[in-house]
Amino acid sequence: MAIKFLTDDWAEAVTSAANADEQFRAAAKGHHLLLQAHVEDSPSESDYFMHFGDGVLTVATGTATEPADVTAEMSYQTNVSLSKGDLKGQTAAMTGQMKVHGDMMKMMSLGKAQDRLAEIESGLDIEY
Repeated sequence: MAIKFLTDDWAEAVTSAANADEQFRAAAKGHHLLLQAHVEDSPSESDYFMHFGDGVLTVATGTATEPADVTAEMSYQTNVSLSKGDLKGQTAAMTGQMKVHGDMMKMMSLGKAQDRLAEIESGLDIEY
């Protein structure tokens, strides 16, 4: 059964799949980052966050209770492209498809983990 994108079910599925993936956990180990995302024109939740904590990922809809290291703003279509693995975060930021603010060095240090996360997410049955 398909999981609707940007819902609590989606957040739980991405969290579970990433934390069950040894390659993701290895790439994220030793890194700490709280990313807050805002998705314009989303038919579901418009805000979600990802907390990378030393090899463990937590994804949740809404706004994080702690200040984010990085904030990202993008269109729904850009977020879909990121989720499907058709677009990398660095490319989205560099081409203006995603506006990013905050600790860019911290975010870039998670490049391998983010790439693996996109691979994991693209393998889930997500309804966009």
